[in-house]
Amino acid sequence: MKKTVFYVTFSAVVTMFVACEEEKFIQENELPAISRTFIATHFPDVEITAIVKETEALDKDYTVYLANGFDIDFTGSGNWDDVDGHTSPIPESILALLPQPLSQYVANNFPKLSAVEVNREHYGYEIGLSNDIDLKFDSNGKFIGIDD
Repeated sequence: MKKTVFYVTFSAVVTMFVACEEEKFIQENELPAISRTFIATHFPDVEITAIVKETEALDKDYTVYLANGFDIDFTGSGNWDDVDGHTSPIPESILALLPQPLSQYVANNFPKLSAVEVNREHYGYEIGLSNDIDLKFDSNGKFIGIDD
């Protein structure tokens, strides 16, 4: 009986959180100011084609789609979390925000490749290269390994 009550309660809570998930298109002025500044700084003449705000339970985030094919994920507070150029190189101004040892490692070990994606992770950073290799670095820019 206790297990049944637990599973019914657990199912109700999960359903409640899933039901709270919402995605909607928003306007640029609805983005946090720090996100708008990031876009203006690193993509000054690129048009925003769409912005999606996702609210899930107590968390929210934003995905901004740009006319040049990039998409950028921002946290609810407006800080960048992921910049994805797909096949286009990440702007140097964004790479300059990363720890110096990370940039040096990529330049020294993969001089003919471009970083096409940058993710902030709980352990540090993940860099996606143009040959589909993903490199993991700690928060100080020290190489950790290759992501499988």
